[in-house]
Amino acid sequence: MPQTLRKDDPLVRLFASFRTMSDRHKAALDPYLDVEGYVEDDHRRAHTRRERIDALEAKQFLEQVMGLLAEYYVLPTGLAVTLLGTDGDSHTLITGQLDTAAREVFLHGQCHAFARALSDHTGWPMAVIISDDCALNPDLCGADSVVEDVCACQLEHVVAVRPDGAHIDITGAHLPGAVPGYEGQEAVTLTDALWSHISRSPLWRRPAVDEARTFVAPLLATLDSERGAA
Repeated sequence: MPQTLRKDDPLVRLFASFRTMSDRHKAALDPYLDVEGYVEDDHRRAHTRRERIDALEAKQFLEQVMGLLAEYYVLPTGLAVTLLGTDGDSHTLITGQLDTAAREVFLHGQCHAFARALSDHTGWPMAVIISDDCALNPDLCGADSVVEDVCACQLEHVVAVRPDGAHIDITGAHLPGAVPGYEGQEAVTLTDALWSHISRSPLWRRPAVDEARTFVAPLLATLDSERGAA
């Protein structure tokens, strides 16, 4: 049976916004239709152009909706999900289950998602480990590819920075310059500009932050146990 929403439920506002947008889109397309609701031949191109404009707005609205829902509703643990990792490889893992599969995807391809989720939860800043390999190559590091004085091709691995300076990723806590696989490499603060670049860059996967949030508590628990053992 359908459930009645509370007035303060975010879905109430989303439904209202969606209906308003849908009504506006219909009103914009109606002039191109005949009395039976079919596109008139003389208006087909104009109708298509208008549809594309409406589709773009609908896409942007959907992204806003998903962002808002993610703030209110957290994914449950124990849910099988498939995420894209490095080079588009697919990985199936169980939310909240900190195992080999989770470490693989959040180390290779979704490190930025886990760092973002951990940063949002703890308030710790993020950093990105960089490489100097491409910095002097004009074909890879041109003026158009520099963000915050860092070349886009140098960005390799994203971590959260604990107050004691430790770099935290899905594998645990590491001293600066000692993150496995990136030993001896410099890390720079992940600014809003760098995060924006990573989020939209075709070289990085869409950050699966919603799924990553379910692994924050298990990872923090392992860090606490390691500190206790020490």
